[in-house]
Amino acid sequence: MSYARARLWLGITGVGTLVTLSALLLFSQLPQRFLLTQPAAFSMELRELFLVLVAYVAISAPFDFFGGFVLPGEFGRSQASFPMFFRRWLRGVVLHSGLLLGFGLLLLSAARAGGTLLALGMFCGLQLALLVFQPLLAALPGGLRYHDKTLVSGGGHYFTGAITGLPGRERVLVPAHWQETLTTEQFQAVLLRKRGAIKTGARTRGLLLAFGWNLAGFCLALALTGGLASVGQLVTVSLWFTLWSFLGVLLLPSPSQQGVFEADQYALENGASREVLESVMRQLDTLQDDEPARSEQVERTFHPLPSVERRLRRLGTPTSGFGSGAWHGARMALYFSWAGLSLLSRAVHCNSGRPDVWVFLPSD
Repeated sequence: MSYARARLWLGITGVGTLVTLSALLLFSQLPQRFLLTQPAAFSMELRELFLVLVAYVAISAPFDFFGGFVLPGEFGRSQASFPMFFRRWLRGVVLHSGLLLGFGLLLLSAARAGGTLLALGMFCGLQLALLVFQPLLAALPGGLRYHDKTLVSGGGHYFTGAITGLPGRERVLVPAHWQETLTTEQFQAVLLRKRGAIKTGARTRGLLLAFGWNLAGFCLALALTGGLASVGQLVTVSLWFTLWSFLGVLLLPSPSQQGVFEADQYALENGASREVLESVMRQLDTLQDDEPARSEQVERTFHPLPSVERRLRRLGTPTSGFGSGAWHGARMALYFSWAGLSLLSRAVHCNSGRPDVWVFLPSD
């Protein structure tokens, strides 16, 4: 089994476990039976929500261990010692869990102060805050260092940079070591592609898709739960929202893939040669999971980033639906799902056990 396929099965198992557990907890109504069902003292609510998150970390820990330490070591992808992995993982877990704890308390406070509308407003505000403060949040667990407006160091070989910032104020980030790994022409092609995702509007559409998808899911979770007045209801909303996030994992890859094709085409039409684009695609794929081709069924369901071979087949050909792509929308939806306490945001195959990319999930 290849490294890429091993990671895929790890992601399927991890996501499947959390989705199944969420469904079972909802079916058995355990949150309403064992957690607070009425407003209570802040200390009691804080303690209950903290214990829920401790349970979540304990369930996720084996998948993180295999994804961040065992598999990279077995396939020669990392020589990091266990203490090194554990320190980075613990840093990431503390950040992620701390934010979920704070977000949960803010949602409860908003719902009590202004009902469902204010809770929805708080949810939207938290998504916006996650976007604005994305570089800061990424630096804490991953140890990223920003050298200038573009170059970033400190992430693992699977860290692929990002486009960050509000629409109209975007900032393109790329790993600093790519300047040494890639030729000048390849490096310029990478920058051109990411700028193309901005110029074509694909990145903005990706953000809107992620925001809108999560907002729809959070509204549905609130409706199914009947409100947000207690810790028990908050956890129930989290479980429903987790199931919605799983639906997004299955449905959002298609528009995200279209955004990748648009960025490729933009680079080709604005100065990058096909030979340079092909060489950089293959080289960066080798640095990550090294799976240049995969079956159509696997790609349609589990991979928002199309394979190198599929990208090359589409490169330079008439693009149906051009202008409809949502670059990185599927994985941004996972990151923004922190706002609704989704349990899947760091369980998918691309970031399981990799705190470096819990915030800046791998992109093309």
